[in-house]
Amino acid sequence: MKISVIIPVYNAEKTISNIIETLLSQTFKDFEILLIDDGSTDNTATICDEYAATYKHNNSSPSPIIRVFHKKNEGVAMARQLGVDNANGEYSIHVDADDWVDPTMLEDMYNKATDENADIVITDYFINKKAFNSDKKEILCIQKPSSTNSQQILIDILENKIFGALWNKLLRTKLYQKYNAKFFYDINYCEDVLIWAQILKHKNIKICYLNKSYYHYFINPNSITHRFNRKSYETRRAFAIKLNEILTDYKYNQAKQITNLSVFTEGFINNCLTKTEIKEEFKKNAHTAFHETKSLRWKLGYLMIKLRLYTIAHKLIQY
Repeated sequence: MKISVIIPVYNAEKTISNIIETLLSQTFKDFEILLIDDGSTDNTATICDEYAATYKHNNSSPSPIIRVFHKKNEGVAMARQLGVDNANGEYSIHVDADDWVDPTMLEDMYNKATDENADIVITDYFINKKAFNSDKKEILCIQKPSSTNSQQILIDILENKIFGALWNKLLRTKLYQKYNAKFFYDINYCEDVLIWAQILKHKNIKICYLNKSYYHYFINPNSITHRFNRKSYETRRAFAIKLNEILTDYKYNQAKQITNLSVFTEGFINNCLTKTEIKEEFKKNAHTAFHETKSLRWKLGYLMIKLRLYTIAHKLIQY
């Protein structure tokens, strides 16, 4: 098996068929699809089972295999982990249940990987603000790294110069085991970035860039990534704490500080912090706020936070 495509699925009865069908339309055929049903309460489980029953292993036909795993609801991180644990492919890639892909994605990425004996292939991608098959304007996102050095690419990801998603990157599957890279329970925000932190901090990883776009990322306003409340803030804090535990080399200090400031700022903007928390957390992030922030408006906003003029700060620090 050359590629494993891992799809975490939760209550996706309206979209799951779209991503599966675009995968079944791939020009590349030697791959498996792992559907990880994370305790769905709608008709998702039945749809997944029907696909798995139709696309079983068949020695006489070079076609994709679909396997489905049903588990209790624990969030996307544990769903991804179950997929990785059961992946048979030489390479693997994660896709999301409400996105879609172009027909030559797997073939082009796999050929690039084998031609250059690469551990990771990075591609560009499209952003879509409207769902599959709707009239849509797409935004092309170029993801060319500043270097092929793995540690520099990690810094690019942490500084948001490269998107940290798993779905536009083909990864040699054995790297998960080689570097003991795993997803963490209840960290369902930037769980992909934590994987890259665990892998890319190591040297001698061969990475190549394919300057084509195949993946269509649908920005779903109802997804956990785009909602913010107190629980979102706690999840982001857990992510930042885990990132600090993983990356101990001084070369990542600036990127980690920017991440910590970003978590604090999101919490402040969305009114998720008590006044005591604002005071304590800003004290930890003040140096980064004043030295790494480019916007003069935001710098003034941070000054207002320092002076505890929070109402004025809210007017200045806005997305």
